[in-house]
Amino acid sequence: MTDPRLIPIAGSHNIRDLGGWPTPHGETAYGRALRADSLHRLDAAGMAALRERGLALVVDLRRAEELAEAPNPFARGVEGVDYRHISLFEDLDPTRMPEIDEEEPLLGLYFLALDQRGPVFVEILSLIARAEGGAALFHCAAGKDRTGMVAAFLLLLAGAEAEVVVSDYAATRPRLPSLLAALEADARARGRELNAVYLDADPEMMRALLIHLEDRHGGAEAYLRR
Repeated sequence: MTDPRLIPIAGSHNIRDLGGWPTPHGETAYGRALRADSLHRLDAAGMAALRERGLALVVDLRRAEELAEAPNPFARGVEGVDYRHISLFEDLDPTRMPEIDEEEPLLGLYFLALDQRGPVFVEILSLIARAEGGAALFHCAAGKDRTGMVAAFLLLLAGAEAEVVVSDYAATRPRLPSLLAALEADARARGRELNAVYLDADPEMMRALLIHLEDRHGGAEAYLRR
């Protein structure tokens, strides 16, 4: 079954709308928040396609070195689109952090981001909340981890249940074959290999993250207010 939230654009593999998810107040609106993988493969037609969907804000969550290797085409300046770079996992490189759990390194990274990057989450979500005149798109490299955490906050703040957030996170799984092929091609071009530990979108990772958010921080709203 085709994902109704998937936005197929050449050069991208995981652009999805956050609309259509159930909440106690009705479904989340389409055309307000978009989650995505890296945009560096987009050509002029792909950028135009996003503009036609009302794109007004791009929040790039990648590290500075990722931008240097794969520049964001919207960073050059596109009329009507506000581009912002905010590195969400800055100083949380899992390959250089001994406190990451070796058995669940991805989940450990998620926990560290929650515990240490609160002000950055607030900055990102505030930007999205203030976006005017169209859609806000936020993205990282795969559109899974950093992007998935921001999407989780947006859905929770909208009133979505935890399992809705889990479903949104897991919707990356069908995109993985094409996404990983693109990421592997990028890695080979730079003489690197992908670390398979960080490449799945296991729904249990998001379930565990949401439990951590609730138990340690009192939930999304309490976390962001603090």
